[in-house]
Amino acid sequence: MTMAEESKAIEGLLSERVRSAPGAFFPAPTVPTRFNFDQGVPAPESYPVADLARYAKKAIEDGGPAACEYAAGGNEEMGKGYIGLRELLAQRIASRDGRPLTKDNVLLANGSSNALSLLSTALLDPGDGVVVEALSYPFMLSYLAARGAVIRTAPVDDDGMDIDAVEAQLQAFRAEGITPKIIYTIATFQVPTGTVLSLERRDRLVRLAAEWNVFVIEDNCYYDMYLDTPPPPTLLSLDPSGLVIQTDSFSKNLAPGLRLGYAVAHERVIDAMAAVREDHGVNQFLPRLMEEYITDGMLEPHIERARAINRAKRDAALEAINEHCVPYVSFRVPNGGIYFWFELSDKIDWDGARARMQAEGVACRPGERFSGDTSGRRFVRMAFLPIPTDQMVQGIEAMGRALKASVIG
Repeated sequence: MTMAEESKAIEGLLSERVRSAPGAFFPAPTVPTRFNFDQGVPAPESYPVADLARYAKKAIEDGGPAACEYAAGGNEEMGKGYIGLRELLAQRIASRDGRPLTKDNVLLANGSSNALSLLSTALLDPGDGVVVEALSYPFMLSYLAARGAVIRTAPVDDDGMDIDAVEAQLQAFRAEGITPKIIYTIATFQVPTGTVLSLERRDRLVRLAAEWNVFVIEDNCYYDMYLDTPPPPTLLSLDPSGLVIQTDSFSKNLAPGLRLGYAVAHERVIDAMAAVREDHGVNQFLPRLMEEYITDGMLEPHIERARAINRAKRDAALEAINEHCVPYVSFRVPNGGIYFWFELSDKIDWDGARARMQAEGVACRPGERFSGDTSGRRFVRMAFLPIPTDQMVQGIEAMGRALKASVIG
C-alpha cells in the first residue's frame, strides 16, 4: 500500500468531528516564525525556575511514596485532587472573596481548560441553552458544542458583557422552550478583548442568575494579573445564590507547564464534576509542590514580580505600537491580562496584511478564532509577553511594515 493509500484508509476511519474540523487560519508558514505573538503565556523570564526545582525536590522528599501514588488520600482525591492543596486554595479564595469555603468546594484539574470541560459535561444535556460573550475562549466554545448545547451570544463593550443582551437571550430561550443552564464569562481581562466587566454589571449578572436559576461560570485565570489598578470584586464574591462557579489556574500567574487548574463551586457541583471525570484525576506531585510553595509565602511575591515584568513589557509594546502600527490599528490599552486586541483600519487589505506578516515571520492570533463566524475577521490578538522585549519591539516594527504595505489605494 502506498503512503497516499494508507492516508486515505486512515482518513476514512476518523470521526466526523475530526474530518469536519476547520483548517488553520494561518497556513503553514513559508518562512520561520521569528516573532511569536500567538501564544498566551507569561513572560518566560518571570518563571521561577530555581524555586520550582527546589520545591519539586521538597515535594518528593516530604511526600515520599505518597507523592508517587495515584491518590494517596483515597477515592476523594481521585475525583477532586490532593486534599492539602484544595484546603489551601479554599483558604486563599475565601480570604480574597469573603466566602466560607472548604476543600469540598474545590476540585483540581489539569489546567482551567480541563475544569471547563468537566463543567460542560457535568451541567449540560443536549439542547440546553448557554449564553457566552460574542468573542470568547474557543476551547470552551468547543466543549459546549460537543455537549450539544444551544449557544447564543451577547456583545462586549468597554464595560464588558452586555447584561441586557444576556437577559434577552434568556427570554428567547424561554420562548423557544429551551432550558438555559449556563452563562459563561471571562469577566476580568476578557479574552480576547481585554475588557473588564464593570461592578454594576457584575451585580446585575449575579442577580440575573439567581432570578433565572442558571449557573454563571466565571473564568478567572487573569484576575491576579492586573497592571495598573486592581479589578472589581469577583463574581463569586458577589454571589448570593451559590450559582457562580469560578475556574482558575496557575498558568497565567506562575507557569503554564504546571497544567494545574481548579474550580471553586457549591459542593454539589464539585461532586458532579468528580463524577464525570475520566482521567483518574490530577497527579499527586505538582499539587504537593504548589502546597509547599504557597505555604512558604512564595506565590504572592512572585505575582508582584510578574506584574512588574508584564507592566514594563506592556509599556514597551505600547510605545512601539504607537510608533509603527498606528493609524493602521485601534485598540484599548490593557490594564491587565497579557494581550493587545487590535481592530484593523478599514483601509487595510487584511488578506494582504496577513500574508505580509507571515512573510515577516510575525505570528498573531486571528480574530476568527474567538467566534463561530467571521465577526472577528478584522481583529488580531497580540500576546506581548512570550518573547524578549527587544525582539518584541522588532516584531511590532515588522507588523507595522506589513500593515503599511497593505493599505488600500
